[in-house]
Amino acid sequence: MHQLRSVYSFRSKIMHWLVAIIVLSLLVFGFNLSRMPKTMKFTAIMFHKSFGLTVLALMLFRIIFILRDGRPSLPSTTPCWEKLLARFVQYGLYALLILMPLSGWIMSVAAGYVPKYFGLVAIPFPGIEKNIQLANLMKASHKTLAWIIVAFVVLHLLGNIKHYFLDKDTVVQTMLFKGNNRMKIKG
Repeated sequence: MHQLRSVYSFRSKIMHWLVAIIVLSLLVFGFNLSRMPKTMKFTAIMFHKSFGLTVLALMLFRIIFILRDGRPSLPSTTPCWEKLLARFVQYGLYALLILMPLSGWIMSVAAGYVPKYFGLVAIPFPGIEKNIQLANLMKASHKTLAWIIVAFVVLHLLGNIKHYFLDKDTVVQTMLFKGNNRMKIKG
């Protein structure tokens, strides 16, 4: 199943950074959507939904790539509890980044607004019809998931800061596009 390697594959790195940029943008944008001028809201929401559906597709590919290409193991010096926490955060983020766009997609369809992917093609959710109660439940879920994702991103960043500055190992470099990813750490 999981093949161990010294660094993430090139395509896993591409997916990681692409998803990271889109998700961080969607979070900032989503938290500020209510402040947008009404003249821009329709277009803004269409882009938000389209990029959310893009994240869903990218995450599914990301999981396939990790399964096919493998991933690096954490250093042997990493305590067991840290390894468990690191994988919980990593796989938790994967799950959240699938659940978040799914909740938004279901919310939209249940509210009677089938997303049009970048304004081009409608993407209904199979088996979901207009249902305001379901739409409201998914809206609440979508907001809650956003805050949980923020917490997991903070944990992910703190873990990387710890590995880079305190442990001085090469965990962070396994996801960078730098030569052989064996950047020397001074200290």
